[in-house]
Parts: sequence; C-alpha cells; structure tokens
Amino acid sequence: MSFTKVKRIRKPDLNPEKYLRLHRAEFGHDFKKKNLNNNNYYPDSKKLINKLSKFHKIKESNINVGLGSESLIKDIFFWFFINSKNKQIKFGHGKPNYFMYSILGKIMNFRESQFNIFPDKKESFSIKFIKKFIIKNKLNFFILVNPSHPFEINFTLKDLKELISFCKKKNVILIIDEVYQGLGSESALQFIKKYNNLIIVKSFSKAYGYPGLRLGYIISNDKLIQEIESLRLAIELPSDTINTSIKFLNNKKKYLLANVEKIKSARNFAHKSFKIRNIPSYGTHGNSVTFTHKKILLIGKYLKNKKIIINYSYPRPLNKYGNITTTSINNLKIFFSRLDIFLKSEK
Repeated sequence: MSFTKVKRIRKPDLNPEKYLRLHRAEFGHDFKKKNLNNNNYYPDSKKLINKLSKFHKIKESNINVGLGSESLIKDIFFWFFINSKNKQIKFGHGKPNYFMYSILGKIMNFRESQFNIFPDKKESFSIKFIKKFIIKNKLNFFILVNPSHPFEINFTLKDLKELISFCKKKNVILIIDEVYQGLGSESALQFIKKYNNLIIVKSFSKAYGYPGLRLGYIISNDKLIQEIESLRLAIELPSDTINTSIKFLNNKKKYLLANVEKIKSARNFAHKSFKIRNIPSYGTHGNSVTFTHKKILLIGKYLKNKKIIINYSYPRPLNKYGNITTTSINNLKIFFSRLDIFLKSEK
C-alpha cells in the first residue's frame, strides 16, 4: 500500500448576506429578509485558518484544522498507516497521557512502546532518556506531550530543539502535542520552518478553557500538511465553532488570555492550599495540579459521593496520585472545604 496525495482546495464560501445561495443544500436562508442562521449554511473554515495564521504568525499552508485535536491525531495515525508499506509501524510516548494514542495504535496494528511519567521524579524523564528510548525501541514516530498531563513534565525550547534534531537524524517523525501549552510553557512553533519531521498539535480546549468549542489544529511544514489534509473530511467544523473561534481570536485579550490568567491563578491557589495542608503537589505549566496522599483512593470515592469528581484511580505504580483541573478559585474552594472534612474525619 502506498500513499497518494490528493490536493485539497479550501474555497472561501460566498457570504450568504451578499449572495442568494441556491447551489447547495442549505435551508432557512431567506435572502430577502436577511434571515440567517449560522447552522443553516455551510461554514467557511478558510477564514478561521487565516485568523490562526495571523495569530501564530505563520503561513496558512502550515495549518490544518479539525473537529478537536482528536480528529487530527486520527488523521496523522491514518497517514502513518497508509505510508506503512506493509512494515510494522512503531511509536512511543509517556503514560498516563491522552488515551486515544493507544487506542488508535491498536486499531491500526501499530507496535506501541510506553514508559511511566512520575511527577515527583522529573529527572528520570529527560531528553537523554527519550533518545535512548527511541533507539532501543526502533521507533518510526514519537509523541511528546509538552507539557505532559496529568503528570506534568515540561521541556524548554533548548530541550525541544535537541530532540527534534535527533529525531530528524534518525528519520523519526516527532509529534509534539501542545494541547496544554500556553499556561507557562513555550511552543516549538519556531522550529517548523527548519525541520520537516515535526508536527505540532494544538487546541482551544485546555489552555484557553473552551473544550466544548471543539477546535483543534495541527501545524507543520507544507508537504506534511498537504498529505495529512488529503485525509480530512469535506466539512470539518460547524459554523458556530468557526464563528466563535474567530470572535475569540479577534479579541484574544478578552476571551483567550483572560481564561489563561484565571487558570494560572487557580493553579497557584491550589498549590498554596495543598502546602497549608502539608500535601505535596506538582504542576506549574498546565491546567491541572497533581497531588499525593496515602489515602487517595478513599479521598476520590468520598469526594465523588459529595458530587466532586477528580482523577484518582491511576494504575500501579501511579496509584498514589490524584489530579484536579484548576478551573477557577471558587471551584477549588469547594474542593478544599470537602477535602478538609475528609481529612478531619480520618484523624
């Protein structure tokens, strides 16, 4: 099996306020009354790509959008599958991280190599370690979630450049998942022009706090974007997602950056609150905080009974950790008040 690149052209859709559109199956479009509904006509994703290119100061040809980052990750895996030429594709990543990487690997019969990430043993997860891991497992591509989540490790631009360069020499595609980037970490975006083995995955879900918007996009060199874009759906995003995303990009200070500051403030509040209670906590670059407690399983179950859901049932040897999303200080105050009741009851 070999890959055939099909050139996909994004035509800007004609504005339904200016054109009487009778060429597509669109309804509720009363041109005379200017009675328009975003959900009744086809969206124009090209406008969104244009806004993202200006937002990141890169070419439009370096961007592909999709229905959340998941749809694009699936396209990337499918691209590898088509390019496999009957050989076993091998990929690796740290765990726990986004579970769909493992599921997609199983579906496409890729060979997966994983290693555990410990938030209190950051020195064990280094660029040196990753290099050895790639060589040992003879990987075709490696997925680096940076910063990683839920157990956070963050690499600097110097680290990333070293890894990208190493992967290029070893003919390894490097996928840097930056879904949690933007809350203190740096983006590998500047390396796109120089390295043709790099794919960056981004989203509005985590750092900007809009998971329901379902906006994901990838950034890479022109050639890779064109090949992966060959696999895209005819219409990737709803009109509401496109129009709302453009609105946010046009006023990033009010919408995007305001959410970033709110998440950072909540994250700082969480660390201070855990410290007061003598509970170790970790995570300074993402939208969540990890903590450790010998009774984490009981804490998780108790909070669930109180209608508070946290992540706590990690498999061994990660079963001493819990993780909370730092949505807002007000939400965290409720969490810590319930946690205090549990801690007092256990004394």
